[in-house]
Amino acid sequence: MRNALISFFIYIFVLSLNVFANEIRIKYKIDNQIITNIDIVNEIKYLQSLNKNLENLSKKKINEIALNSIIQEKVKYIELSKYFNLKQKDDELERIIYENLYNNLKLSNENQLNDYFNSFGLNLEYIFLKFKIELLWNKLIYEKYNSNVVLDKKKLKDKIKKDISQTDPIQEYKLKEILFTLNNNETAESKYLKIIETINERGFENAANIYSSSNTSKYGGSIGWLKKTQLSSSIYGKIKALGNNEISEPIQVGNGYLIIKVEDKRTINEKIDETEEFEKLVRKETDRQLNNFSTIFFNKVKKNIVIDEL
Repeated sequence: MRNALISFFIYIFVLSLNVFANEIRIKYKIDNQIITNIDIVNEIKYLQSLNKNLENLSKKKINEIALNSIIQEKVKYIELSKYFNLKQKDDELERIIYENLYNNLKLSNENQLNDYFNSFGLNLEYIFLKFKIELLWNKLIYEKYNSNVVLDKKKLKDKIKKDISQTDPIQEYKLKEILFTLNNNETAESKYLKIIETINERGFENAANIYSSSNTSKYGGSIGWLKKTQLSSSIYGKIKALGNNEISEPIQVGNGYLIIKVEDKRTINEKIDETEEFEKLVRKETDRQLNNFSTIFFNKVKKNIVIDEL
């Protein structure tokens, strides 16, 4: 009887430890927003659902990436709340989110999406809110800074005409990117070498998750296939001689630097539509400049927000 009682109390004690270990603990407070240990766990699941290569990182590094990702999201949420009703249903945004998820995850319907995210312990409502924040942030940046975008359209048109007039078949490149900026006392060379070291140890996709400020970072830096006509002269000049799976030197773009990985190349013989290629190049250059404005504006907003570690 005595042994049975001892076993019972040991069981209750172990059970209480498990409950305590799983309790919700507030880790950070960001204005009126909080970050809990459960938030960090869910963020890790979310990031791994978009890039399974994260599983190869150490637990400490994954936690660091997840925490930075949540802080960035909370800062954006606080700022966006001044301009938008984030709880209001938006059919057009939902359509864009579905399209984005279908394309990036290679899925075709809502049931597949549900099953996919459920396998990570996540639901679509949670996923949609995260994408909604990103889309509305991009919308805000566009409204604030689109008038500041400077495009030399004649130069872009001349580039397209020159590329199309060449008799050689058009080259396409399957690319990945890491867009990085410099902190105080950093040089482009020292930051580049640090990133290359991470690439060699953990792979390009994980390095993109850790260092890249581009929207492609959650997908391991994947850009996809781009024609030569869609690349700026500075980028094309750095990658044209690279072979498959080779990585470029740092390429300065605005206030940041790009590292490009060439995954594959192919030649196409189809006729290039000059107007279509020009529009693509304009969109790409516009996105690049808006991304720079986004980084500057985000850092400005973050400076005015109190972030407390509890």
